[in-house]
Amino acid sequence: MEGQQNLRLTARVGYEPHFSWSYLLPKYWGVWLGILALLILAFVPFRLRDKLAAKLGVMIGRKAKTQRHKARVNLQYCFPQWRDEQREKVIDEMFVTVTQVMLGIGEIAVRSRHHLQQRSEFIGIEHIKQAKAQGKNIILMVPHGWAIDASGIILHTHGMPMTSMYNPHRNPLVDWLWTLTRQRFGGKMHARQNGIKPFLATVKKGEMGYYLPDEDYGAEASEFVDFFATYKATLPGLNKMAKLAKAVVIPMFPRYNASRGKYEMEIHPPMNLSDDPVQSARAMNEEIESFVTPTPEQYVWILKLLKTRKDGQDIYQQ
Repeated sequence: MEGQQNLRLTARVGYEPHFSWSYLLPKYWGVWLGILALLILAFVPFRLRDKLAAKLGVMIGRKAKTQRHKARVNLQYCFPQWRDEQREKVIDEMFVTVTQVMLGIGEIAVRSRHHLQQRSEFIGIEHIKQAKAQGKNIILMVPHGWAIDASGIILHTHGMPMTSMYNPHRNPLVDWLWTLTRQRFGGKMHARQNGIKPFLATVKKGEMGYYLPDEDYGAEASEFVDFFATYKATLPGLNKMAKLAKAVVIPMFPRYNASRGKYEMEIHPPMNLSDDPVQSARAMNEEIESFVTPTPEQYVWILKLLKTRKDGQDIYQQ
């Protein structure tokens, strides 16, 4: 019942996360204990923390049956040429990656600007700098990598505040704390339920848009276009969004490279988007493919990326 009430709270239009004295009630003490653990881990050397996360990640991945099934289905459709052993290895590596990122959230939330900059690296930052020098507004097209939030916050530390849309968390305390973390160096988060206009208005004011292109919103809102070895219901409106915001669209993919101890942001040149919605949608998927193929473990394969099929089939049904 409480979960349903929280869902209704975070789904309403105009929603803004806020502090409530009710967050001190016993029902939230578990969340606070988790926050305390993450804050302690924020000051543990990252190589030690990553080794712990690597062991935990494999165990978590074996127990997360539903999430593992969705990842397996996605990889079977997207990479049918792979052997089963290769898919299972990528899924194990994916769970290691997400655990390393999650155990490092406290570091992202409380460590200094200088510390976070030392833990990060940009590959292709000149594309953003050039667009800014030309006075252009920017929408970053950012596929769902596990390091997506950390990378956005790190971008803020370089004087590049951003705006993004998000789905509020069911737990209002977690939602409030995570929104504070996302906005700690500037920028603005907009609840997706409030529509796209607040997001585009903020981009027009000069903040970079952080747009996630790869969720499945159904056949009516999408175009069916190629996606790896299969097809995907893909939102086609990126070109229209860019025109409304008077912005260029620059693809970026965030990774957490544990071997180097770096959050890596790979940035590509601005996209040439067509007015043809099919071509525009396909261009987005081509960028996702180019980012994900070299390091598939960095991608959020547990989403129902291929939920909408032309024949109405539910490929995730167990």
